Order: sequence, then C-alpha cells, then structure tokens
Amino acid sequence: MRYPLALIAAAGVFSLSGCGDLGQAMTAHTDVVARANGKELRVEEAAEMLALNPQIPAEAQVVRALADLWVDYTLLASAVAEDSTLASLDLNSFTETAREQAVVMKLREQVIRPDTLFSDAQLQERWSTEGPGAEIRARHILLRVPAEATQAQRDSVKQFAETLRQRAAAGENFAALATQHSEDPGSAQRGGDLDYFGRGRMVAPFEEAAFKLQVGQISPVVETPFGYHVIRVEDRRQSQMGGQREQFRQYLVTQAHQLAETAYLDSLSKSANVQVEPGGLAVVREIAGKPESSLKGRAAQRAVATYKGGTFTTGEFLTFIRTQPPQVQNMFTTASDEQLQNAVQQMTRKELLLAEAKTRKIVLSKSEEDSIRSDARQAIRSLVQATGLTGGGTRGGAATDARIKTLIRGYITGQTQLVPLGPFGFLLRDVYPAEINSGTFTKVVQQVEKIRASQPAPAQQAPGAPGAGPAPHPGVPGPPQPGAQQGPPQGGMPAPAAPPR
Repeated sequence: MRYPLALIAAAGVFSLSGCGDLGQAMTAHTDVVARANGKELRVEEAAEMLALNPQIPAEAQVVRALADLWVDYTLLASAVAEDSTLASLDLNSFTETAREQAVVMKLREQVIRPDTLFSDAQLQERWSTEGPGAEIRARHILLRVPAEATQAQRDSVKQFAETLRQRAAAGENFAALATQHSEDPGSAQRGGDLDYFGRGRMVAPFEEAAFKLQVGQISPVVETPFGYHVIRVEDRRQSQMGGQREQFRQYLVTQAHQLAETAYLDSLSKSANVQVEPGGLAVVREIAGKPESSLKGRAAQRAVATYKGGTFTTGEFLTFIRTQPPQVQNMFTTASDEQLQNAVQQMTRKELLLAEAKTRKIVLSKSEEDSIRSDARQAIRSLVQATGLTGGGTRGGAATDARIKTLIRGYITGQTQLVPLGPFGFLLRDVYPAEINSGTFTKVVQQVEKIRASQPAPAQQAPGAPGAGPAPHPGVPGPPQPGAQQGPPQGGMPAPAAPPR
C-alpha cells in the first residue's frame, strides 16, 4: 500500500483539475515545488526541511505531504491576514459531514431500539463465554492441505475431516482419533490437546468456532490457513464477575446496539440493491490518489455505485476522501478490488441513511446547525492561535512566510505539533490560488539524499531522550473535521469497547 496506481485508461471520461499536477502552469524544469497565493516553496527549501530528520524517508509521497502542508498553512496565513476572525469563510461545505452525521444519529435514535434488559442469569451466562479472561481447553484434529492441491484434492481432505467429525459425534474416542489422524505435530501425540487458551491466541476462524462450543460439544469442520479442523471443547474456566458486573452489563448493552444497527444497515442495503458500477473502483483509486483535484459538471456526476432511488457519485467520493488523513487516502489507492467494493458499499450506506432520514422528515434545527458551525469555527481559531499565525501581518509578508517554514521545520524534527488542515485546507484552496508541481518531487528526493550523504551519522540516542524515535511523518492525520470519521462512513456508532478487565 505504498505506490499510487497510474491513471486508468478511461481517464478521458472525466477530467481532474485544480491544485494538482499543473501541466503548463509549472513544469518539471522549474525549481518551484509549490505556490500558494503568491508565495513559493522551492526545491532546495523542501529538501533542507526533510533532511533535518534522517528517519523520515526520502520519497515522492513524503514530498507531496510536505508540499500540501506548506500550501495549507500559507493559505491559512493569507486568510488570517485578511480577516483574523475568519468570519467571511463559508463553512457550509466544511461542516457538511458533521451535519449529515448528526441527522444519521437522529435517525438511529428512532430505528435502533434493541432489547437491553439482561437478567442476572443471562448476565452470568454471557460472562462465562464473553467475559474477559474466559479460557477453554480444547482438542482438535487437523488435516493439512498442500499449497498446490487441486480443488478436488481439497474437497477430498474436507470430506475425510467430515467423516472423522461424524465418528467423534457418534461417540468414538476423540483423543484416539486425534492421535491416529491429526497432522498437528504439536498436539497429535497428546490426543489433540491444546491445553487452556483465551481469545486472541488462535487464528480467527478456529477461535470463533471453539468459543461457541459448550463443554463436550464437537464443532463442524472448520477451515483455517492451516487446513481443516474438527474441535472438541473439554473444559471452560472463568474468574468471578464480582465488581465488574455493571461494567460488563454496559458492554453488553453497547454490543446489542451495534448488532441491531448492523442488522438494520444490512436490511437497508439489501432492499436498496446496492451495485458498484463497472469501472467505478478504478475511478475511486484515481480520485483517492489526487484528492486535491476538483471535479466539475458531468465528471462529478459519474456513478460509482447505484441503488434503488439514487447514485453514489465521483463528486461525493471526492468530498469524502478529502476528509481523510493521507494514510487512508493511500490505502484507497492500493486496496484490492474486494476491499474497495466493501468500502464503496459502506459509503453508499450513508446515502441510504440520509434518504431514509429524509423520508421520515428528520432534519436538524437551526440551533443544531448553528452549533456545528460554531464548533468548527472555534476549532479553526484555536488552531490559528496555537500556530501563532494570529496578527501575521500583511498577506505575503516575509515574517509570516518565515514563521510557516519554522513551524514545518519544528514539525519535521518532532519539536512542534502541526497538523494538515484536511477539508479546511481544500476550502482555502477554493478561495486562494495554489499549485503543486509533482514534477519536482524527484529533484527534492535527490537533494535530500545528497544532503544526508554529506552529513555525519547521527549519534545514537537513549530511548526516551528528547527527539528520540521517529518524528511525525508529514501527512499524519490532523484534527478531524467536526463529526468526521477516520475511515469509510458506516452510518453508525463505533464498535463496542472491549469487556472490562
């Protein structure tokens, strides 16, 4: 998940433009890495910054992150110089995600109402299987499948495993069957005994099947990367619930809400017949690799996925991907088709939820919308104050330019906390001119390597010493947009917290 793919062959169907690779505006022959509202970041300056920390890799994507960071803060300084309150900036697009999520939460309160009353007996039963520290003692029979096995050979091994399972279920001695047939060298001679183990010790399919069993029960045939297993649980043990009773009850309540929500979302998606369009995944990869670009007209309306009553478009995906940190954006460019398909379907669910909310006439009140915008504006003001850009002088002032580069140098060396502006940065790029010239990235990388080669090897620092360990990588996640999620939107609450320990 490191290298963005090239533009797809069908890129002519839509155009990408904006603060991206600028073609005629700047070329690989210039030494200007980026421009922002009349300011310039040159190759030698970018290389000098990155060379300050030898633990930051000299790679084109790192140069891109640095250029984006410099553009973000240079434009922020321009906005502050014009109006220190930033009151003139329209935050509607910036707060759209937060407002949509607030609507979804209102819908959730109406439709997600699981049974969360647990009797003491139910609580004790769930504790015995799901409480922290629960352990089981199990035996298993493993039949391995050669890596080069044909499907017919795999079916044959699975069928033999099923035969052994039926023999064990009919009362034949499980330990004897394991000793005779299991191909797990670590347990076969002990009758397949794996001793006691808790959650997280075994591969997921094996663990899931084993923990579902009661003492004496035998599992169906379970497939894992190791082969086919038949499992028998010999014993269970668990500490007393004691003072953790109410905390565990709350965990179960949260879990019940999540399960009910998942069932509701699955039902909604099924009834809407969500379908990813041919070529849609390739378009998603391309846009994720150039989130600073803009889509206009028909290009923004191209369908990535369709569902009963609507479409999820390229423009909507661009809005989403701009709210994500660079790591997530990069994951979209390199994910498998299956991973992308799941992500697109999850994002489409948000559209379905908003449509359902509209049908139910669920809207935000004026005070709720005003509160979201006020929170966003205050978060921006706090960021400005933290960076010292308030009262930064006139637009284009040398002092402000020097201040921004000092901030970035401190960020690279781990001495300053600085974050990419994310969607707010894109809002600024819609107001002020900005350009990034990817044609110079190779020059910056070469210059960084040259500078580092001429420097003495850094002294080894003791663990925990100031500056020890990697400094923040240009492009680490910034403060999320109010209500923004750090991944494909799922229209729901986070997963329940782990059981109390």
